[in-house]
Amino acid sequence: HHECTDQKVYQAVTDDLPAAFVDGTTSGGDGDAKSLRIMERESGRYVEMHARYIGTTVFVRQLGRYLTLAIRMPEDLAMSYEESQDLQLCVNGCPLSERIDDGHGQTWPGYTLETANSQCHEKMPVKDIYFQSCVFDLLTTGDANFTAAAHSALEDVAALHPRKERWHIFPSSGSGTPCGGSDLSVSLGLTCLFLIVF
Repeated sequence: HHECTDQKVYQAVTDDLPAAFVDGTTSGGDGDAKSLRIMERESGRYVEMHARYIGTTVFVRQLGRYLTLAIRMPEDLAMSYEESQDLQLCVNGCPLSERIDDGHGQTWPGYTLETANSQCHEKMPVKDIYFQSCVFDLLTTGDANFTAAAHSALEDVAALHPRKERWHIFPSSGSGTPCGGSDLSVSLGLTCLFLIVF
């Protein structure tokens, strides 16, 4: 395809969120209208990548000691994964070895369910999965950066998802409280990738 570009690699780790690809470039593709570009929105804290030729946008943020990712891509592209490709993050989420320890359902000293609910409610008045993720992460890690992570994830959905009525996802239980160590709460609380497909 004439808008395609050579493969580019972006690599980020905690405290090193570069505003360029590994080869030092910030764009790819022929001509003035680059089909792939990277932009730094907040120095060392927030980077956006746009791949126009495949309709994909990626947000990478550092919040505290953690990196978060939000991706919007066409569904057919997300589902075209083959074992030979290195797209497991897009399809399966974070590898088990890189997920936050769930603490086996124990709360971290300093946070009770009530105080975690209160702190998360300050930035997220709607008790959806972003709110529940925030509460779960506070209870299992004690790290207040997770309130910012959950809030920025919700902001990323608002920026990336074209249908406002789908921004808030509610758990099937509808109780508004974390499930206390179940697989559901672990998957909600440990999400490091929000994949939005259209």
